[in-house]
Amino acid sequence: MRSVHVARGRLLRGLTALVVGTALVAVAAGPAAAQDDPGWVDGWLGDLTVGGPGAPGRTVPLTLNSTGASQPRVTIDLTGLAGVATAGFPDYCVTQGTSVTCPMPPTAIEEFGTLTGTIPVVFRPAPGAVDGATGTLDYTALGEQTEAYTQQATVTVRSGPDLLDMVNENVAGVDVGDSYAMPVAVVNAGDQPAVDLRLTFRFPVGIIPASYRNCRYGTDPALGTRVACTVRGTFAPGQRHELRGGFPTAVGPAALGGKRINQIVEPLSSAGPLPSDVKFKRRDADQALRLRPVGAPLDVVPVEVTGAGGGTYLGQVQGAFDIVAKGAAVTGAVGDTVQVIVGLRNVGPGVPDGTNSGDVVGAFYFTPPVGVTIVDHPSDCRPFGGDEGTADTPATWYCDGRVVVFLAGTSHMVTFDLRIERLTGAAGQVEPHGRYPRVDDDPSNDIAPVTVS
Repeated sequence: MRSVHVARGRLLRGLTALVVGTALVAVAAGPAAAQDDPGWVDGWLGDLTVGGPGAPGRTVPLTLNSTGASQPRVTIDLTGLAGVATAGFPDYCVTQGTSVTCPMPPTAIEEFGTLTGTIPVVFRPAPGAVDGATGTLDYTALGEQTEAYTQQATVTVRSGPDLLDMVNENVAGVDVGDSYAMPVAVVNAGDQPAVDLRLTFRFPVGIIPASYRNCRYGTDPALGTRVACTVRGTFAPGQRHELRGGFPTAVGPAALGGKRINQIVEPLSSAGPLPSDVKFKRRDADQALRLRPVGAPLDVVPVEVTGAGGGTYLGQVQGAFDIVAKGAAVTGAVGDTVQVIVGLRNVGPGVPDGTNSGDVVGAFYFTPPVGVTIVDHPSDCRPFGGDEGTADTPATWYCDGRVVVFLAGTSHMVTFDLRIERLTGAAGQVEPHGRYPRVDDDPSNDIAPVTVS
């Protein structure tokens, strides 16, 4: 960009001309600029690992995004995979030698003006590929008149067992008192059998798992139930194994909002350490958790099976609960400093739970009475909007939640020190920040007064 100096005497005339001229240019150039915009296209394919010869194929998503582009597509150069892996594409893609071109998939979805499609690519180890071999795949996303941008993914061959969790469930309509048979399914995507495995689960607060004699149970700091199960047996390449009838799970009174049950499968010989902050114990149980082979071995692992971790999401359990605002009433004379203890109490039985999002819960707003000045406050409370206000116009303070789960029967209380400037009789108040995960069953007690007299 070039810098231009304008003499002081010409400045006012120049500014006037600039404003008028800019407006005219904007009106004239606007439609043309929009018409000339080629839009954009981008793609993404992550690095991946396939088993050695004899392993089932792995289906991997190549994601294509486009906004405003004509004929969005991706071209793939397979030259760098020679001797390492092969790649198979849907019928709507066109192959010429080692180059493949795929248009935006017919199943693409448009949201907020952006078109997003997933191209399933099936990778297999090349005949004779050796353990540790690596190759590269170059892919270029483009449209008519858009700038082409080439990226690269690395494909690695790894011999041995490769256990994957096959569960990715979304379940609606589950409520307190229901029982749910959670699916458990794994597949060995490697080229060698897996001998014995470990399944670990995390059930969030309010979700109660059944007891198995080959599993150990413990409670984590967020009140979730951790389960670690040792499952004996040989798990052949490509063979799907399931827990017949599913893992019986009860939805207890503490359950509230969306709940995700996580599960992870690992070869027992190389399983990682269990959480150090959980004490695991065995439970009395009549049965063991066993995985049974189901169907013929898979030739190709489906695209939705992506790794050793899976899960089941239970959507928005309604659950009964009541969050009560706790105000305060203190007395003093002008010039005195008084303390008010304010906050929230969960009388239950439902438990607001932020483990899905990683957020803390139990945040609230505190507005001081008129006529006082805050002289000390908790470190996790701050003026909402940044202005501490005055005695005549108090600011509202926001106090962070301190826990990931707000257990029934517990309170979140904090202390403010207030200097009395005048006794006005105008009360302040306490109320929850938001209504998480929904408005509770008694909104009438969600606001409490704070008075100084």
